[in-house]
Amino acid sequence: MSNPLSGALPRPAGRYDVIRGLLRAGKNDEAIVQLCAITVAGPDDFVARELLFDAFFQKRDWEPALALAEELTRRQPDNARLEKARIATLTNLKRYDETIVQASRYLERHGEDLTILDTLKVATFYTGRTNEAIRYGQRALDLRDAEVSGNPPPFSLKEPDSPPSGHNVISFSLWGTAPFYSYGAMINLVLSRTVYPGWTCRFYVDATVPPACVAFLRENGGDVRYIEDEYPSVGLFQRFLVMNDRSVGRFLVRDCDARLSAAEADLVQQWIESGYPFHAVRDHVMHNELMIGCTWAGRTDCGIDIVEVMRRYFTFGPTAKYGHDQRMLGLMLWPLIRNRCLVHDRHYRLPGVHTIPLGERKGHFGAGHQNLAAVIAEADRLGIPRL
Repeated sequence: MSNPLSGALPRPAGRYDVIRGLLRAGKNDEAIVQLCAITVAGPDDFVARELLFDAFFQKRDWEPALALAEELTRRQPDNARLEKARIATLTNLKRYDETIVQASRYLERHGEDLTILDTLKVATFYTGRTNEAIRYGQRALDLRDAEVSGNPPPFSLKEPDSPPSGHNVISFSLWGTAPFYSYGAMINLVLSRTVYPGWTCRFYVDATVPPACVAFLRENGGDVRYIEDEYPSVGLFQRFLVMNDRSVGRFLVRDCDARLSAAEADLVQQWIESGYPFHAVRDHVMHNELMIGCTWAGRTDCGIDIVEVMRRYFTFGPTAKYGHDQRMLGLMLWPLIRNRCLVHDRHYRLPGVHTIPLGERKGHFGAGHQNLAAVIAEADRLGIPRL
């Protein structure tokens, strides 16, 4: 769940620009050090305390985030935005019963709100009330769709009039030193040979990725791209840049820590046969964003400049903050492709969207594999060298 305060904080001109830049770049620890010094010197600096909450929330350090949210709501008890932040943090701490009580009370006092509907979706799902969770998820999806459909960006989709030319690419972003991402990239490259024969795996990487991983990707047919100088600090967004490569016909956008699979490839084949230029998959109760960042696909010949779309989204500069990749897709891309997108969805429906229902299955597409021992064992079975 994205931070309900992110992008909504007061902006005193210039004073916190450096810290905001650190937060956008995902450098939360550096921001925390500076903000702690500021709040010690000025305990009544509410903007600094909200930014500190943002840093802890983005870092997923929930206990200090909750302590700050509770302090801020005590000092400003009528501030609905801060109340939402506290409820969202309770959800991430898995205090689901408290979340349900307080989120329900919020709706009674303030009316419908996306953040609160999403917290109720999460809390009811993890307390075994799946049907109720789906109702909350559907309502939030409806609100998202209505919001963006009434305010489309100033771009348009060009309808392709022939099959796409160019090669097929599976696009990944890879940065940082976390081994389950590096191993995941190498595993997906090996799996792609049988799951997606004839497709190329492209990896947008930065200088922090272990050299041994980059060498393996290159030596085994991966298309490795270093573009950090040209497109800095955009993290997960880099994999979307494949959409502007006219040497590509069709592309898939995927996560390194998820796994390519034959079941997923079957859905992709259905999409190709449908003739729709775009594809989106939602197959979990939690998948009530308009587009999931790691389970969508498209063609490059639809006249949409994804770089311009991203620039329009980055109002205050590029961001690597968690969740903003699929928020950008929902706000900026979905209204352009809504009527020309085949959707596979297990739980949710939107009127006017061509949706194929997904049946129940174990697991879900896009699920992360972050148990390092299991990931290394998987790499060993595939003959992938240890990093």
